[in-house]
Amino acid sequence: LIKKKSLEIVFANVDFQVHFKKGINYLRNKKIDIFLNDKSLLKSNLNLLNEKVGFFSIKEIPLFNDKYYDIKCVIPENEFDFMMLIFSETVTSKSSISNDYLIFDETFSILSHEINNPLSSIKMAAQLIEKTTADENLDLINIIKNETTRISTILNSLYFVDQKVNYMNKKKENIHELIRYCLLKIKKKKDKLQIIENFDPSLPPIEVDKNSMIQVFDNIFINSFESSNFSNFSYLKVTTEFLFGETIIIPNIKNSLKKNYILVTIEDNGSGIKKSDIEKIFIPFFSTKKRGSGVGLFLVKKIINYHNGEISVNSNNKITTIKLKLPL
Repeated sequence: LIKKKSLEIVFANVDFQVHFKKGINYLRNKKIDIFLNDKSLLKSNLNLLNEKVGFFSIKEIPLFNDKYYDIKCVIPENEFDFMMLIFSETVTSKSSISNDYLIFDETFSILSHEINNPLSSIKMAAQLIEKTTADENLDLINIIKNETTRISTILNSLYFVDQKVNYMNKKKENIHELIRYCLLKIKKKKDKLQIIENFDPSLPPIEVDKNSMIQVFDNIFINSFESSNFSNFSYLKVTTEFLFGETIIIPNIKNSLKKNYILVTIEDNGSGIKKSDIEKIFIPFFSTKKRGSGVGLFLVKKIINYHNGEISVNSNNKITTIKLKLPL
């Protein structure tokens, strides 16, 4: 942790202290300059980010030990006078590097109020179009209206992911309606793949946060879509089923407790996931995509955890299966 304006070090975890061989007593109140060499533009980049809020990446910064680091910069809202820096040493050090260091926003790095204004305009325009549009376009209009509302809600909780539970508004929902809503967005895309729905119609309503679960399905379905080669055999299959849970025996209580689940299985035959990447896909900022933020599946796992559910991923012979286990 460093102070925003002075760039003085407030705190460093043990891993940081060991890696840079500097104890916290030495580091505290020292300026970040002590780690910089003549080629480093870290200080100027941090000054540029001083007035921003969100998550940013500063790529391949050389430090005093002549090693190169990718630095994730987490900047809370303005009332907090500090920013968090997460250092990760690049696998391959470079002998030379451009002075134009890439600073780019991650998916959720833009200030909420900077997005909400145009979102309101988009929603208003959609409402006006709805009055004059043909019936076959109403589904698209509803997607625009619903998505703008959902983005606004998500933005309010996106900066502090670990506190997202505070924004949960759990209600009884039809899981199939949520899945079909998200699949509709995939069906409307220009490139096509076969969508297979294998739903158990007898499933009862489940208590979930609607916006969060839409975010879960959107992330997973979009990943499936983007991994597809769009052949005649490409598919995205979603299966739902009732899952009997284990019987829980509570001491001194006569009646045992049985917890049941809804199991949602999502399968595709796209490019698959390497075995070496399976364990990493839920780590924040890890992505196999060129333009990926590495945040989508991290949020998916967080949301499932907040619902006291479980998520598992398996990928063999380019068939990827994701299972979501949600308690009833």
